[in-house]
Amino acid sequence: MKATEIVERSGADKKTRHRVRRLLSELLEIGQIERGPGKRYAIAGTQDSIAGNFLPTSGAKQAATQPGPVPPKRRPLETVEAVPDGAVVGRILVHPGGFGFGFVQLDDGGDNVFVAARHRGVAMDRDKVALKVWQTLRGPEGRVLAILERGRARLTGTVEWKDSAAMLSPDDPRISNRVFFDGKVPRNAIGNAVVAEIIEYPQSERAPMVARLLSILGAPDDPRTEIEKILACEEVEERFPPAVEAEAKTVPAYVGERDPLDLKDREDLRSLPFVTIDPETARDFDDAICVETADEPGKLRLWVAVADVAHYVRSGTATDTEAERRGVSVYLPDRVIPMLPLCLSAGICSLSPSVDRLAMVVRLDVDRNGLVSDKKLMAAVIHSRGRLHYAGVGQTLFGTARKTDEQHDAHLAQLLLLSEVSRRLRDARSRRGGLDFELPEAKVELAADDPRIVLNVKRSKADETTRRAYQMVEDAMLAANEAVAEFFSERGLDVLWRVHAPPRKEPFLKLVEVARSLGVHLEPDVADKPTALRTFLSEIKGLPQERSLSYMVLRSLNQAAYSVDNVGHFGLGAKLYLHFTSPIRRYPDLVVHRLLKLVLRQEGLLSGRTDGTWPVRKEMKAWAIDSSLRERRAMEVEREVVDLYRALLMRAHIGEEFSGAISAVTTAGLFVELDDPFVEGLIPSERLDDEFELYDQKLRYRSERTGQSFEMGLRVRVRIDAVSVPKRRIDMSLVADETHPKKSKKPLLPAASKRPAPKRPTPTRTAKRRTRK
Repeated sequence: MKATEIVERSGADKKTRHRVRRLLSELLEIGQIERGPGKRYAIAGTQDSIAGNFLPTSGAKQAATQPGPVPPKRRPLETVEAVPDGAVVGRILVHPGGFGFGFVQLDDGGDNVFVAARHRGVAMDRDKVALKVWQTLRGPEGRVLAILERGRARLTGTVEWKDSAAMLSPDDPRISNRVFFDGKVPRNAIGNAVVAEIIEYPQSERAPMVARLLSILGAPDDPRTEIEKILACEEVEERFPPAVEAEAKTVPAYVGERDPLDLKDREDLRSLPFVTIDPETARDFDDAICVETADEPGKLRLWVAVADVAHYVRSGTATDTEAERRGVSVYLPDRVIPMLPLCLSAGICSLSPSVDRLAMVVRLDVDRNGLVSDKKLMAAVIHSRGRLHYAGVGQTLFGTARKTDEQHDAHLAQLLLLSEVSRRLRDARSRRGGLDFELPEAKVELAADDPRIVLNVKRSKADETTRRAYQMVEDAMLAANEAVAEFFSERGLDVLWRVHAPPRKEPFLKLVEVARSLGVHLEPDVADKPTALRTFLSEIKGLPQERSLSYMVLRSLNQAAYSVDNVGHFGLGAKLYLHFTSPIRRYPDLVVHRLLKLVLRQEGLLSGRTDGTWPVRKEMKAWAIDSSLRERRAMEVEREVVDLYRALLMRAHIGEEFSGAISAVTTAGLFVELDDPFVEGLIPSERLDDEFELYDQKLRYRSERTGQSFEMGLRVRVRIDAVSVPKRRIDMSLVADETHPKKSKKPLLPAASKRPAPKRPTPTRTAKRRTRK
């Protein structure tokens, strides 16, 4: 029935009929009812099947002989702009395991809010939502009141033929609704991976979605297909639009080639011995460094030159618009998808050696305590004297059996000064509580002749000398970023700050409980003190659980973001911080360069060519929000591609055994990180022996009868049982407890033929949430 009919049947008068409508909205939100064509409501699941679309009649005999269901009437996307009274706003992140619940990251930086599946309504992963929040013993929980903005526009999956209709089987387990296609679907799409654009979102939890087929990619398990799916779903495109390519043809090859005014209003620093220090495989060079002794005794003068991208990328141009849309460069194992065309990123903007380049320069005088006593910012022209790399610098300065390297030895005096100024800056940052996470990253090794073949996934752990060389450059860049941030703060100006709020209450208290269960003391009231967390990280060094606890610290922190409201940077222990040193690969840095040049010009200082006018706060806030989202999108793409290669690698090792350590304990089971290859998989909780129960407060599975437990850091031996490439999932089973081998005489997992039906363990609070779903 329609809402008006329901109001009439219920006998509601004028004063109470609005309550009936509100009740309908609530029932619709929690999935008890659903709304179909003609705005008619029905009990969920009782309406006729909503139609998909037929393949061409040659595709299936059944489609030619039987009439298909009627396509639904197109409904507009139901989002609202007004926030209900008393509601808070944030972006929901749904659990990737398909359990239905999620957490909302609040825009105001407050604690994440848990949203149970029954309270999520039709909100999808990454949607911006309005929430009603209440406090529980476990922390804040909420219910979605309204969807303010959809966060997902595309889906990837495999086309299937069901019930005389083409349907999409989504790759993402968080999409539980049926997905039908709008328009005809080619016959060759069946069984292939595709990209589809959502044109109708679900109106209730059980209602279908409608999508338009965008492209057919190929076989689902082909690595090239899977990577294309990831890029297409996140709208990451390699090719630049024709308008950008046309502008790229006008980019000069060298300074002064087409504009004799390139050097106007700039400091000439070509006499200084600048050098660039980057990875050996780098193609673009954002920054160059020079260190010399200052006029005042005991002080060192650090020069940081950053490519003046704003001189070549003018605001409002096609190149600028595309750079803003991309937000950042995306780094994949086999290639880089740049934010700017190569003629800019690897050409005129790159601070290549032996050529003149335009730059924005920060000059800092650093005393013996690592404090900056004097700073100066300017537009300049520089001439790099060398292109150095981390491994060579590390070997030159810190190697025990140093090999002769003329390229790096020629700059030895400069590198020694850089090492000293780095030590001063790092010590000062350590005193104020800056956090250092030494967590390995995955390095994917592909076959040289065929990038579809994964040779290995290793821990990307540079040797100590290379790591120290990298830290030297990092210290210089951090100091430059802070100096520019102070420049804007001293003038009371809005800018794109890089902010990092203190840890969130709920995950921090969880960290405290787990640390105490392992005998490591951490006070619950020090969450806002970076020095206390730095001390904690030093205390857990060498423990079997060091990596797992470090990840818990990392997960307790709010995600760093861009904002016009400065709340400081907790991870660096800095009150003022922004991004300035990478305008070739980050759009916020380019914005900061433009604003800096405007201020320098207004104050009569050397600014080079300025561009545009000072933006209003609302526009800058939009930049901050968009830049944060695009940065997270790039991180998600990079992470997904690595997970894809991990799954591809392990697909050839099903049935084999490996050693590793438990990296996380959840209601889903035990996550195990293998030693080699560097791969993480899941031992589902139902594959543990029946007597093991989850003790959520201490993050361990324990048997009361035997006393045996599985917790973070425990060494185990596992067997690879199954691999899903589309879902990036690796399922394992326990073979042995390598930390306590004497307790492993009894098989940890019964033989398949003798295995009894699994009993449901006593559910923890978190497990109950899943059970209710």
